[in-house]
Amino acid sequence: MKSMNNVSYIRHDGHTDVHLVSRVAFGILVLLVTGCYSFRGGSVPEHISTISIASVIDRSGFGDPTFREFATETLVKRFRSDNTVRLVEENGDARLSPILVRVQDQVAALQSGDLEGKRRIVVGVEVEYFDAVKNVVVWKKTFENFDVYDVSDPTEGRRAATERALRRIADDVLLAIVSDW
Repeated sequence: MKSMNNVSYIRHDGHTDVHLVSRVAFGILVLLVTGCYSFRGGSVPEHISTISIASVIDRSGFGDPTFREFATETLVKRFRSDNTVRLVEENGDARLSPILVRVQDQVAALQSGDLEGKRRIVVGVEVEYFDAVKNVVVWKKTFENFDVYDVSDPTEGRRAATERALRRIADDVLLAIVSDW
């Protein structure tokens, strides 16, 4: 019976232990570097230290003014609590102009016998991010999110689901401004 070299599984196709060690070291280095990377604060230019947020305009046609008000309050609270840029009432270095463009109520799931059990509310907010210092639109995007609610309490369920979707949209807007991607 042939004796097997303890490291024979490492040596194949002309690769030596040095190559393997180099690859492992490189892999560890890559993991360390990517582990230190931050998604926060990378893309806000130095000349932007303040931001103003316009009241949300409702063009959804859904007809519930509380959604517009909640969307405005949520954006303001989210930016105020993050503190990457200072929130000001007007004349900020940057401005956000949000428009509620979609609130759509849909069937989400049917129960046995084709009775409706869950509904899904889809919310879309178009946001323009304007650099007032350089007088240029940085981006204009539509952010969409949804949530599901039970039809047993449609009024409260719809409101709560819409608010959850709007909170996630506010998080997405903030992330789009303060991240590199």
